[in-house]
Amino acid sequence: MFAGPGPGLDIVYAARRGLQITAVDCNAFMLQATAQRLQQAGVSHRVELVHADLLQRTSTPAFDVVIAQFFLNVFAVAHLPQVIQALGGHLAPAGRLIVGDFAAIADGNHPWQSLYHDLPMHVLACFGANAVHDVHDLPRHLQAAGFAVRERRDFRLFGIGPAWIEGLVAEPAHS
Repeated sequence: MFAGPGPGLDIVYAARRGLQITAVDCNAFMLQATAQRLQQAGVSHRVELVHADLLQRTSTPAFDVVIAQFFLNVFAVAHLPQVIQALGGHLAPAGRLIVGDFAAIADGNHPWQSLYHDLPMHVLACFGANAVHDVHDLPRHLQAAGFAVRERRDFRLFGIGPAWIEGLVAEPAHS
């Protein structure tokens, strides 16, 4: 399952590789953009698009993988436990949660990295698309929500400087 898949580029990539996918987004415009991309790629038959608020959707522990790419960054820190629990509620036993998002700012202060996070954050907040907050320490929040981070990858913008984006693979700690 993809949570908040945005314009659907990752979904097209996964569907082209033969995966059956469910994508949940509360933004009808984004789902429409995803549907058009899927149609153009000839893989719409592999994807179920669901227009819903993930936090209001009943948990269905049926997915081997739940992917949340640049999804958690739209929520205020106070809401992260609820959001992470909602994502985890859709995992099958031994399922994995894959998260890609902004990495915690190295040494607490790197002006370009801060700008990379803060500029879109403030612009989108003007439209009500997200809360304004510092970069989340996602490994810490995942662990606090009962997940064990099994894999962590850092990505640098244009291959230089500090890690600006991180990819995390987590699973329920009891697995």
